[in-house]
Amino acid sequence: MSLQHAQTRSIGKFLSFQGDIMASSKSKKLLAAAIDFGTTFSSWACSFKHDSEKEPTKVFVKTWNSGVGISSKAPTTALIRPDGETLHAFGYDAEDEYASLAENNERKEWYYFRKFKMALFKDRNLSRQTQIEDESGKKMLAMKVISLVIRYLKDDLQKELASKLTSKISYAEEIQWVLTVPAIWNDKARQFMREAAVQAGIRNDQLLIALEPEAASLYCRHIPLTTKSSDGKTSIVTLCPRTRYIVVDAGGGTVDITIQEVMEDGNLKEIHKATGGAWGGQEVDEAFKQFLIKIFGNSVLQKFKVNSIEDYIGLFREFEVKKRKASPDGTDYLTLILPVTLVETFQKETGETLAAAINQTSFAANINVLKGNKMRLDRSLVRSFFDNSVRNVLEHLQVFYDNHETYGISVAILAGGFSESPMLSSAIQDKFSSWKVLVPHDAGLVVLKGAVLYGHDQSTIVYRVARYTYGVGMNTSFIDGKHPIEKLRVRADGNRMCADVFKIFLKEDSVVKHGQILLEEDKIKPSFQKPDLVNIPIYASTKKDAQFTTDESCFFLGRLVVCNLDINIPRKDRIVLYTITHESTDLHICATDKNSGRKLEASIDLLS
Repeated sequence: MSLQHAQTRSIGKFLSFQGDIMASSKSKKLLAAAIDFGTTFSSWACSFKHDSEKEPTKVFVKTWNSGVGISSKAPTTALIRPDGETLHAFGYDAEDEYASLAENNERKEWYYFRKFKMALFKDRNLSRQTQIEDESGKKMLAMKVISLVIRYLKDDLQKELASKLTSKISYAEEIQWVLTVPAIWNDKARQFMREAAVQAGIRNDQLLIALEPEAASLYCRHIPLTTKSSDGKTSIVTLCPRTRYIVVDAGGGTVDITIQEVMEDGNLKEIHKATGGAWGGQEVDEAFKQFLIKIFGNSVLQKFKVNSIEDYIGLFREFEVKKRKASPDGTDYLTLILPVTLVETFQKETGETLAAAINQTSFAANINVLKGNKMRLDRSLVRSFFDNSVRNVLEHLQVFYDNHETYGISVAILAGGFSESPMLSSAIQDKFSSWKVLVPHDAGLVVLKGAVLYGHDQSTIVYRVARYTYGVGMNTSFIDGKHPIEKLRVRADGNRMCADVFKIFLKEDSVVKHGQILLEEDKIKPSFQKPDLVNIPIYASTKKDAQFTTDESCFFLGRLVVCNLDINIPRKDRIVLYTITHESTDLHICATDKNSGRKLEASIDLLS
C-alpha cells in the first residue's frame, strides 16, 4: 500500500477501562496501526479504513535496512543511553552502534538489551518493579525498556505517515493502535504490555491487544491458501463454514497454538484454549550457542564476545540467515564463515588449531574445517539444533491429532517467522499427514498484517475459551456441615462468616461470547479503612471446581478496584453495582453507585 494516496484519560495501571470505550467492535478510526513486538524481531504496519474495506490485504509494512539488504522486521534490540531514560538506537542500528561503542571502549555505561521479551513470560511474579538484565548484567525496569521500544516504533510509524501525507490534517486521534502478544501469555503479562504502551504515549482508549495466532488467522482468511499433495500437485484450500483448523504461530520465543471453527456467518469460534510453550526459533539459537561453547569453550566465547562484539553479532546474524534455509532432507552442508577474531582468540587461549581441537570432540565426523576461517557442518548436525524445539511442537500437536473426534481438525495453518523453516514445517507435514498443512507466503508477517485487520474490526472472533477459572475472594455466611471449621471467622457483631471463599464467575474451558456478562454484584460495600474505595481480590485457578482461594490450584491475580464513592452517604448505604464482562482479550468492569446511578471509576489491576 502506498501512503502517498492516504487520507489524512489514560488509565495506564489498569487492565480494563471505562464502559464506553469498547461500545463497538468495529473501529471508526481512519487508520489501524499494529506493532508486532517480537522476541527476536519486531516491526510495524498500518492501513487506512477505506483501503481495508476495498482490499483487506492492502497493508503497508515498514522496511528496515540491515546493512546488507532490506528486511520487513528489525531485531528486537535496544541501545539505551547511560541516563537509563533515552533510547539511542533500535534494531540493526542498535547492534551497529553498540559495536562501535565497544570498539572505542565506550560501552561500559550504556545499556544493551536483546531478546528480552521472554522475561514477561517466564516471570510468574511479574510486577511494575520487575527488572531485566542487559548483555553486560546491568539492570533496568522491564516496563521502562519495553515502553521505550514501543515509543520508538510508534514514533517511527507516525514520522513515516507524516512524511507521506499530502494533507496537514491531524491524524493522531484517528489511529487505532494494536499491540500483539502471545496467546499463551497470562493476564498479568498482557496488562504489562498495555501499560508499557500507555507509557509510550499511546492512549488507552486507542489501544487494542491482539493475540498473535488469532491475528494470523484473520489475515489468512483473506489470502489464497494452497497445499501440496503427496504427488506434488497444488490445490487451493477454502476455509468454509464448519471447517475446524489449528493455527501454529511459531515465533522467535514462543509457539502459540489455537483451534478455531468457521461459523455459518463466516465469523470465528475458538474451540480450545490457547496452548503452547517457549519452543520458538530462539531454542535453535541457544542450541547453536551451546554447540559453539562445546567447540571453543565458554571462556573463549565470552572473551570473543567482550573484545569483538561486532564480529559476535555478525556470527549470529549469519546463522540466522543460514538456519532459515536448513532442510531436513538436504544432503549438502551448511558453511559458516567464522570471524577471524574468534579463531585467533581460540588459538591464543588454547594453543591449539581449530581443526585439531574439533578432532578431539564428538563432532569430528560432522565438521570440516576449511582453509582460512570456514567451518562446514553436515546436515545431521544442523538438524540437531532444531531437535528440541521441533520435538516439543510435535508432541503438543499430537494430542489434537489423536483426538480427531473431539477436535475435528482438517487444516493446519503455520504462521510466524519460525514456521518458514523447512525443519519445522516439513516435520509437521510428515507427522500429521491427514491435515492439510499450509504455510502462507511471508508467514513471518501474517501476525503483523492480521493485527492491522483486527484494528479495523474485532467482531470476527465471536467466541473464545477461558484458559483459567476466575473468581473473586470473599467472606460469606458460615454454613455448618458445608464449610470447614478452620474457615470460620466470628465478627465483632457476632455474625459467623466463612473466609477465603472463591466465588467463581468464569470456569476454565468455558466458551465465552464477546461482550458476555460474567458477574453482576450489587451488595458490595466499601472498607472501613478506605470509605471511598471498594477493593476486591481476584483469583484464578487451574481447576474448575476450586472452592477456596487458599486451594493449591488457586493463585492471586489482582484486584478489582472501584473508586470515588460518596463518603457523605452513610457507609451502610454506600452500595456498588458492578458488572464484569468479557471484551475482546480482556476482562472489563463497569460500576455505578446503586443509590444515585452515578458511574464510578472502576478497574482491574493485576500488577503490584
